[in-house]
Amino acid sequence: MTEFKVQVSEHVLPNGLKVLVAPNHQAHVVSVWAFYRVGSRHEQVGITGVSHWVEHMLFKGTPKFPKGQIARLIQKHGGTLNGHTTYDHTAYFETLPKENWLIALDIEADRMTNALFDPQETELERGVILSELEMYENHPEYRLFMEVLAATFQVHPYRNPIIGWRCDLERMTRDDLYEHYRRFYTPNNAFLVLSGDITHEEALPEVEKRFGNLQPTQTVKVSEVKEPQQRSERRVRVKGYGELPLLTMVFHAPTYQVTSETGQGRGNEREMLAPYALHILADVLGHGRTSRLYRKLVETKKALRVLVGNSIHKESALFSVFVTLTDQSSLQEVEDTVWSELTHLTENPPEREEMERVLHMEQADFLRSLDGATERAYHVGAYEILGDWRLLNAHLPNLQKVTPELLIEAAKQVFTETNRTVGWFEPKAQNY
Repeated sequence: MTEFKVQVSEHVLPNGLKVLVAPNHQAHVVSVWAFYRVGSRHEQVGITGVSHWVEHMLFKGTPKFPKGQIARLIQKHGGTLNGHTTYDHTAYFETLPKENWLIALDIEADRMTNALFDPQETELERGVILSELEMYENHPEYRLFMEVLAATFQVHPYRNPIIGWRCDLERMTRDDLYEHYRRFYTPNNAFLVLSGDITHEEALPEVEKRFGNLQPTQTVKVSEVKEPQQRSERRVRVKGYGELPLLTMVFHAPTYQVTSETGQGRGNEREMLAPYALHILADVLGHGRTSRLYRKLVETKKALRVLVGNSIHKESALFSVFVTLTDQSSLQEVEDTVWSELTHLTENPPEREEMERVLHMEQADFLRSLDGATERAYHVGAYEILGDWRLLNAHLPNLQKVTPELLIEAAKQVFTETNRTVGWFEPKAQNY
């Protein structure tokens, strides 16, 4: 594999705001990302979906930037912007030509503390989010996955949908939103990532000028939650309107182990490499037309689509298989095929040629994902949320360290009947 490292400089302001600068001089643009260490994982029952709703409200204006002005300002100066909420974080970005990049800093510094949360706008946004939820609920894939996720996690807040449960969205108040905003939107619970045609020396004085006087607050510590070990198979059957049967099979998996100094795991290297082994197994099973499940299911006309992934979150990970069947296929037959391929990997590692193909694909996908300033800044921030941005540079080397023995060990640990949650979607002719 090609040796490649993203160069990142790190600085922490006295108020606790971390600043990460990742230069990328290929284009004359700068991307500014503001990450907050709050997502749906930090919500309590009764206010699920509040992080996502707060994200929406930060586009609704401040005294300095009234409603709609942020988008108009960025577009006027040739930029793009957006925001998103995940289980572990909320983030906002603006990517602009370099001569206009300070506009992004002005916006993010202002709305970190001055978002209005106008009561009328809050109510209007309730309707928008409920419409968004209804759109999701009309998709069988969403309905199935939400049911499976709620069965897979019995304790951890990862069981809750990022958009929230309908009952909470209908009753939440403006004060609930504002309290959440004031609790988590503080410089000591946030960090900035700047990437593009910029240096640390250029960036830091401008950041300090705008963010240095923002006061930190005592953020309420959210205790880490450890999901109890799953000790029996769990099954979900969803019936409803839809065109095709769906199958999903989900397994609890190990997440990354990190230290603040190196981004690498300490202690047992075999445990540290387990997530990387599962990344490889996911590609072997479902990445591309030569993958095992594609050949077994799609080429034989039993399925239209197969997706396999190893999703890493800060406090847990899930290895998942998702299959869209053809209308003539049997859910039980397809489930048996998936399970046969998974159990085969507990005894027989991939062939050398298969491993080389997967590693080349991983490298190509990884390098492409870091090509632009916006993408590079996002990935630096996403790995920082998982524990340390240095995990980004550890990704390819750790994949290379995975041996056939480690692949079998990881497969045996994860692909067990007692660790699996299976979901079926069975389509009906009309709404169920």
